[in-house]
Order: sequence, then structure tokens, then C-alpha cells
Amino acid sequence: MTRSLIVLLVLALAAPLFASGLVEKVFARKIADDWYKHFQDYVEGQCKAGKYPETWFEGADGTLQLFRIQSVSDGKLITFELVEAADAKGNISRSPAKESTTFEWSQWQPRFIATTYPVATNPDTQDVIAFAVWLYLNADDPMIANRVLTVVYEANPDMRDDITDFVREHHAWSPKDKLAVGEMWDEVFAKWRRVLLPKKEAEQLEKDRSKECKAVSTLLDEYRNAEARTLTLAQIAYGLREWRKKHGASDTGSKYLKDVEAVLDSISTDLKNVETLVALADGGAKAAKPQWDAVAKDYEKALALDNRDARLLSLTADAWRKHANPEVVGGQFKCTQEHSARRALELYERWHESEPTNYKVVLNMAVCNHVIGQRNDARKLYQRVIDESEDAALIKQARDYDKLP
Repeated sequence: MTRSLIVLLVLALAAPLFASGLVEKVFARKIADDWYKHFQDYVEGQCKAGKYPETWFEGADGTLQLFRIQSVSDGKLITFELVEAADAKGNISRSPAKESTTFEWSQWQPRFIATTYPVATNPDTQDVIAFAVWLYLNADDPMIANRVLTVVYEANPDMRDDITDFVREHHAWSPKDKLAVGEMWDEVFAKWRRVLLPKKEAEQLEKDRSKECKAVSTLLDEYRNAEARTLTLAQIAYGLREWRKKHGASDTGSKYLKDVEAVLDSISTDLKNVETLVALADGGAKAAKPQWDAVAKDYEKALALDNRDARLLSLTADAWRKHANPEVVGGQFKCTQEHSARRALELYERWHESEPTNYKVVLNMAVCNHVIGQRNDARKLYQRVIDESEDAALIKQARDYDKLP
């Protein structure tokens, strides 16, 4: 391959040039500045050709938003935010906002330029190398430049030694470190990025990735063994979707993907059934004279599908507590349906495991203990509410109940 002046200066002569700080600054900055001017021309040309670049900027509230660059005017970027919307079927689409937003070039962060400017599809190797030089000088994370050079490294075997030396220099790795291509997870864009790393580090990353990928079996078992669940259906589904995004396309992930998809489908069905059952139970709860045992049993059916969900635990436990009918009888705080109070207590305790500082739950646990005759346990729980809660109404209730025999 015929090497350009840029390649000769930046790569082939990397060791002698970059041994001198002054020479490094002169040549690297000149290459970077020339590339950035070219990049600005490229963006303006894309806009004029109707190929509007899409990229990320920080919005007024500091969050990242996707924008379409419509034009360049007076040295500024004229953009339109791409607003996300969902149709009736849940399909997501983006359309430009009505009002434009103007950004300075300096507001376009290097990490987002790196996702906009063509690298893998760019036939001009000189240009890609110059882009990497610019990124090393301007991006907060040197791995962004590294991944750009990794594309060149993999596509040009005759340049690998030069690129390896250059990358080692910029990451302050030992000359003894053999480099290899590894994959690092990009949390912002949810993508694996190929980068050059010391060989041992690349191998460890691959081992960690494989181990994390195989750990999906724990989530699958979490769903399948309902009685021993520690997570809600929504939490399991979220974990599986995140796993699919990160590992579903890998060789190891493909071994689990079918099971993951099947469990996600089952969870979707379960969640729909939960809402149907809750609606049925809600109807009974709103009756003029609710039959709280029947209402509780209907909520139990929903809870059986998602037995760690706080809303379902609340609805079911409250229904059983109402059926237990705690009241003062003959000067004693009792209930008319002890088995219902015990079931309510069991559910409140399960709820308490995931929300230990929910003092309304603690108070209900105390009441249930109280009315089934477990006075000492009730007293300790009342005292917790009094000592730890900041809710004056709950504290008053705890003190009033605690006075009852």
C-alpha cells in the first residue's frame, strides 16, 4: 500500500517523532486541525446533498437528545431535535421538532462525532488515521480514538506494527505488551466496540463476557421457579432484554437466545393475565358491600403470577386484612378471621423484604401480629414506626394501637 505523508509522519515514524514532545505537538496538532476543517466541510456538504447527519447533543436540561443537522449557517449548526413517539401498537418513531436548535461546533462532543463520521465504510485510510489523531487530542476517553484505529488495524495487515506502536504510545502501555483486538461494552450506545488492548486484558474481557453471558441461566431459573423468586416479572423481563441487547448476537448467547425469547413471551402473557385478574378483583373491592375473602382470593390469583410485585402484595394483603376485620372487642384488639390476618401478615412480611423502610407496611405487620395475639412482636414493630418514621400520622397510629391491650 502506498503510504501518505500523514501515515509516514504519524505511524511509520511514530517512535522517533513522539519521543520529542515538541515534534509530537506540532505534527499531531497540524494533522488534527486539517482533519477537523475537512470534517466541517464534510458536514456542510452532507446537508447540501440532503443527507442530514444525525447525532447527539446535550439538551437544555443536560440530558442527551438526538438531533438532525439540517444546515450550517454563519459557522453554526442548525439542527432539529428528533422527537420520539409511539403509535397505538407501541412502535417507536422519531420526527423532527417544529422549532430548530442552534449549536456551536464546539458543543458537538468528540464521542458523538465518532458515531457520526464514517469509519468502517470510509475508503480513505489516511482520513481515518487523521480522525484518530484528532480524537486522541480532543476526546475525553482515548478508547474512542483506539476503536477508530482498530478498524484500520483489522483492514490493513501491513500497517499493524505501526498502529500497534502508535496505540501503545498513546495509552502508555509497555513496549513489551503484545496487543490484540478485544471487545468493550459501550454503555451509552449499548454496543460492543472492538479495540486494541494488551493481549492478557483482551483475553480476560472475553472470559468475563462469556461468564456474564452464561449467567442468564440464573434469570431464566428465577422465572421458572416461581416459589423461590426474588424479582418481579418486570425486573426479570428487564434483565433478559438487557442481556439480549448485549449478548444475544454472540456465539455463546445464541445457545440461550431461544429460551430467553420464550420466557419473555411468557412474561408478556403473564403480565396481561395479571391485569385481567386485578380488574376483576378491583370490581369486587368497589362493590357496595365487598366480600373481602372473595376479593382477596381473586388478587391471590394475580399474585401467583407475579409474587414479588409490590402493588399485588399491597392489594392482596390489604384485602386479607380487611377480611380479618381488626377491631376492639371487650377492651381487646382482636380480629374475627384469624387465618386472614395471618395470611395478610405473611404477605406484608414478603413486601417488607424488598421495602424495609416502608413504615406503612411495618405498621400493618404490627397490627396483624397484635390481633393474632403476638403482642411482643407487635410492640417491637410499633416502636420501629415511632422511632424511624417521619410520617406524623403513622407515628400517631402506632402509638394509639400500642396502647390497646
